Amino acid sequence: MSKKTLGSPEICIAILDGQVDLNHPCFKGADLTLLPSLVRDEIVPNGRMSLHGTHVASVLFGQPGSPVVGITPHCKGLIIPVFSDSGRSPSQLDLARAIEQAVSAGAHIINISGGQLTDEGEAEGWLARSVQLCQDNNVLIVAAAGNDGCDCLHVPAALPAVLAVGAMDSQGQPMEFSNWGEIYPEQGILA
Repeated sequence: MSKKTLGSPEICIAILDGQVDLNHPCFKGADLTLLPSLVRDEIVPNGRMSLHGTHVASVLFGQPGSPVVGITPHCKGLIIPVFSDSGRSPSQLDLARAIEQAVSAGAHIINISGGQLTDEGEAEGWLARSVQLCQDNNVLIVAAAGNDGCDCLHVPAALPAVLAVGAMDSQGQPMEFSNWGEIYPEQGILA
């Protein structure tokens, strides 16, 4: 992909994940902005979720010539911590606030590495409204299908306006821990 493009500084990608170690060498020269977390749990630098957030951010924003070269190193990045090391997922309200924060800050794409299980694949009102805000503003949400290893739905990934992403192995088969469900083949990808 890097032969086609390294991204554009005119494109802004928000990452809703754990804290990101902005001092990691792969981010030297990257245009990254850390926005304040709006979640109730304490976000811990250098914790388990910080490692996850740093990993996800490096896949996108790792700079050429660094230890990790990302797929969009020239894009602008917004880092919005939503995951703590408490073991609790952020609430749908927390996700909605972070999505709205990303849209207000100019995001064109929002990557969300988590969400919540749901029986019906429906979001609570505030999350549904924030996803609608993205639709109204042509902002793409890419969200994890979930890591519960079940035929189950996870919001926001299960919502029709969201691109769901699941994990696959080197043979292109879904990983054991990746969620699946009737909705995902129509609006999702495996990566």
